[in-house]
Amino acid sequence: MVRKRKAAKVPKMNLFQLSWFIIKKNPVLFLPNLLMLVFNLVLFLCLIRITGVSTAILNNSYGGLKESLMSGWFVLGVLIYFLLTFLVDNYFITAKYGLIKKVLLKGSAKLFDGLDFAKKHYFTTLGIHVMSSLIIFIPLIILAVLVFILLPFSNLVAISIFIPLSVIYFLYVSMRLIFVYPVMTFEKRGAYNSLKEDFHFVKTHLHHAFLTWLIVMAVSIFLSVFRENLINSGSMLQQQLALIGFLLVLIIFVVEIAVSVWEHVFIFKSYLAAKKKR
Repeated sequence: MVRKRKAAKVPKMNLFQLSWFIIKKNPVLFLPNLLMLVFNLVLFLCLIRITGVSTAILNNSYGGLKESLMSGWFVLGVLIYFLLTFLVDNYFITAKYGLIKKVLLKGSAKLFDGLDFAKKHYFTTLGIHVMSSLIIFIPLIILAVLVFILLPFSNLVAISIFIPLSVIYFLYVSMRLIFVYPVMTFEKRGAYNSLKEDFHFVKTHLHHAFLTWLIVMAVSIFLSVFRENLINSGSMLQQQLALIGFLLVLIIFVVEIAVSVWEHVFIFKSYLAAKKKR
């Protein structure tokens, strides 16, 4: 009689650890970020090639470089570059959301699962990006008009009022929008309804949402400090050994991509965990 093997038990982990475990077991989640990076790099190289910047740099021509950077053709190229990167990056970001959904619900995913999701929900994600930006910037513009133009404040007083209020408002909105993409992904809502449902969900799960936001912010701050220290080290070492400086830059890219993927998996998993507690 053949004995059945017992399935290996997955050790109990908190959401923070589990999110890292998930991305470790599913490297396909990194593909959208890598494709995004390659596309941006290729597009940037095309920009400096078409506008003549690369030629001026290779010829070590300061006058030619200045002329290229000041030309209307370069300005137009930069505008097109930012527009294309925004639109294409949105596609890959949406694909990443589809991959995360498939991994969290089914245990695994293929790149085509993410690409198929992006085809169906591209404009929804784009709409959320635009509406979220409006929610953030319109009140800040109104505040700026009030303190700098309409009210009789000196520039120093206006800045002292504007900067703290802007930071507080930005942090508040970033917390209120913490689950907007999981709502869109799992509940299949449109852009407006995803924002509406997200605000309601955060309101009814305020403690859970705040802890999720706090952990994400803490990791982001840690990453910023880590990046700055590596950049400073790279600047010092690059003068001595260019290869070491290049490797440090490469490490920064790898860490940033890993943290970006982890952040989304953590937020999506946290949303599902909060839903189970209902």
